[in-house]
Formats: sequence, structure tokens, C-alpha cells
Amino acid sequence: MFENRVIILDGEDEVSNTVESSSWADVRKLREIYFKKTDLWYLKDRWDSLTSIQKGELNAFRQTMRDLPQEHSDATQAMSAFPSPESWF
Repeated sequence: MFENRVIILDGEDEVSNTVESSSWADVRKLREIYFKKTDLWYLKDRWDSLTSIQKGELNAFRQTMRDLPQEHSDATQAMSAFPSPESWF
């Protein structure tokens, strides 16, 4: 999950821990980055090298990103619900 969290420390003591608000432009930009990164996996030679589990993970990740604007009325909530990419993407 991604969020714009700001943690302010004084030495080892936490002074503040807040989530900054996000805009839909922030969400859109992050989605575009991950769509571009994962687009390459749909090329036939790469797609054929994936296991069925990896194909499912990739498809689910992209679908979750597509659904964010419909499932969240607030950009900050959408950013907090942003799916975590698999390490192999």
C-alpha cells in the first residue's frame, strides 16, 4: 500500500505521524508508472515465460489499479489502497 505518510522524529522519539492528502493527479501518475512497468509482461515472449500464478498476480494488480477511481471517492483513500506490486514486476 502507498500513502503520503510524513513521520517527524526528534532523535528516536516520534513527534508527528500524519498522512498527507493526495490528489487524483498523484494517483494517476503512480498508476501510469506501474502500467508502463507491467505492460512489458504482456509481450508474447515474456507472457509465455510467466507461471499461471504470476499471470494471475499481474492481472489482479492491474485490475486493482484500474478500479481505484471507481472504488474510492477520495484520492487519499485511493492512494492508501494502492496495491503493492509483486517483487518480480
